[in-house]
Amino acid sequence: MNCPLIDVKTRCIIVMYAILTSQIVIGLSCKPRAGGTPVPIGVFITSVLPNSLDKKPFDVVPAIKLALNFIQNHSCILNGFKLELIYKDTKVTNDSFLSHLREFFLQCKTSLGMKALFDLIASRPRPVALFGGMCTEVNEPVAMALKYWQIAQLSYAETHAKFATADSHELYPTFFRVVPGDRNVNNAKCRLINHFGWRKVGTLKQSDEPRYALPHESLTTKLEHSYGIKVAYTAGVTKHEMDNIGNELDELKRRDVRILVVDVAEDMAAIVLCEAFHRQMYGESYAWILPGYHSMEWMSFGVENCTATEMSEVFEGHFAVEFALVRKDNRSHVIGGKRASYIWTELQRESPNIWQGYLYDGLWTLAIALSQALGANASFSHVKLLSAINNSSFEGVTGRVSFENNERLGLIDIRQWRSGAYNDIGHYDGASDVFIMTNDLGGFRLFHLLYWEPPLDATVIERKREYISNLLFVVMSFLALTGISLALIFLFINIKYRNHRFIKMSSPNLNNLIIVGSMCTFASVVLLGIDTRILSNDNFVKLCYVKTWTLCLGFTLAFGSMFSKTWRVHSIFTNIRMDKKAIKQYDDKVIVPEIEKCQSTHSAVFQAILYAVKGILMILGCFLAWETRHVDVPALNDSKYIGMSVYNVVVMSTIGLAISVILQVSYIYRKSSYMRYLLKMLAFRWRV
Repeated sequence: MNCPLIDVKTRCIIVMYAILTSQIVIGLSCKPRAGGTPVPIGVFITSVLPNSLDKKPFDVVPAIKLALNFIQNHSCILNGFKLELIYKDTKVTNDSFLSHLREFFLQCKTSLGMKALFDLIASRPRPVALFGGMCTEVNEPVAMALKYWQIAQLSYAETHAKFATADSHELYPTFFRVVPGDRNVNNAKCRLINHFGWRKVGTLKQSDEPRYALPHESLTTKLEHSYGIKVAYTAGVTKHEMDNIGNELDELKRRDVRILVVDVAEDMAAIVLCEAFHRQMYGESYAWILPGYHSMEWMSFGVENCTATEMSEVFEGHFAVEFALVRKDNRSHVIGGKRASYIWTELQRESPNIWQGYLYDGLWTLAIALSQALGANASFSHVKLLSAINNSSFEGVTGRVSFENNERLGLIDIRQWRSGAYNDIGHYDGASDVFIMTNDLGGFRLFHLLYWEPPLDATVIERKREYISNLLFVVMSFLALTGISLALIFLFINIKYRNHRFIKMSSPNLNNLIIVGSMCTFASVVLLGIDTRILSNDNFVKLCYVKTWTLCLGFTLAFGSMFSKTWRVHSIFTNIRMDKKAIKQYDDKVIVPEIEKCQSTHSAVFQAILYAVKGILMILGCFLAWETRHVDVPALNDSKYIGMSVYNVVVMSTIGLAISVILQVSYIYRKSSYMRYLLKMLAFRWRV
């Protein structure tokens, strides 16, 4: 593309600048050189005492020497200078030494670390930077002290969350770490959860260890505020209260949590999963997201209540999220002009430990930053060095090396345990804020489709409306209509022959009310069977009022009239004095079955009042029927039948009410697996 606004001279300057920049970053055309002004750098290493474990997993010197060799002989970034490393050992105590990497951080000698720092400060020339160390117990006091000399400290193995809190920049302003911290890990966990579409999770943290509690709190906040994912419950466990693990898992299960994010130490992880096994919190319905420990020794540590077979079952399918050991792409060359695969092979041969890539990239970070801080006139400035480290950006063995607020933005591996081994299924690149799953790139797609599917984040409740069978409705409606037909015949006879002596003596008007009440009761049978298959939702609401009052009115008329007739007989034979006036009549995926039921805000109060009034009426009716059981007067020829009717109504009403209530409750409980699940959980909670 032609650009007339830029002359030839300017173009040449731009091209030369680009070439020089590429030489600095890639180093392909840099020539070996000898000599140079020494630039002292303190290096904290951590070794084990005699008779302890093998030194190899923690011997960082070979990786440092390899990086130093490439920097000194194949780089032009420190033209006229050479790095001079001053090693200081902060030994690990031999007592209670654990073979677990994270626990290793807790065993360093703080006193040796502080003595090493003061020795470096007192030496001349004073080191311009500190590379290391590995232990939080050493790094924290050293970082707090170095701020007074403005000396940069770059750790190759520090992952504690306290160095990334809100006040960390004030407490440790000169502290950097080349290994990705929990900020990157939390971003990877959030992306993983969001990738599978999970909207509800439960978490479990080790409350007595800030290394896990601090990033866990940050994770739950990010999940809810940045991703809209509900954290149903956050369980807290401690090493001093191991028995509480079961109680916390019970609470997570009670809340129907299926996706569980765990942040605990290695010596507790297997215990948590063992307790989960005994509560059936594993398998296809659950997903466990654990920290990555870069080992498998934790899987058998501290487990007493589970067999190896049981643990293999609960391990299956869990995720491990951990910082990556090496870059994921196939980039041919990285810093220093070497292939990433070649450097990694050399590191594996010289120094087989998980920090080897970060040792290499860390020393390169200091070398590049020092090159910028020293400048052409060798005017070194600690402020310039701190700024240069924070603004670093180059391709390293562990991925693109860049920082933000003294924190490395690096690669995070996402792995899944399948068939006795971890499989890489994705990664998160903090430098570019890119999350990639392996199946998104085409790999292992068939594997996942055939052998693993992400579980649901909660029990899916599918509501299925159930109706009365058509056959039952037709049969009962036919019987009810038959009853109404008979009632109409009796009403016709009672009206036509009302002046007949026997009918007249049996209170025909009350008989008419009994018949009308019976017809209303029969009609309510038909109305109670009508549902939204026949009526619309709006009309069904109106029908609720009709059938409620139809049944209520029918019962009141029928039973009230019989009560009145019984009262009449009782009055005559107990010689009760009465005025001449008319007697007034008173009126989880689980399927949850749904039944249509008329319900209102105060339906419980309404039913209680209605049952109370009708109940009192029936009790009085029974009393009067009992009192007049021996009456045998031809003129009151129906008194005995009235009493029998009262008894029948009382018995049938009581049975009908009880069956109605029991059926409404037990029907749903019997048909719904979801309700059975809730009952089981409530019963279990009661036992606990």
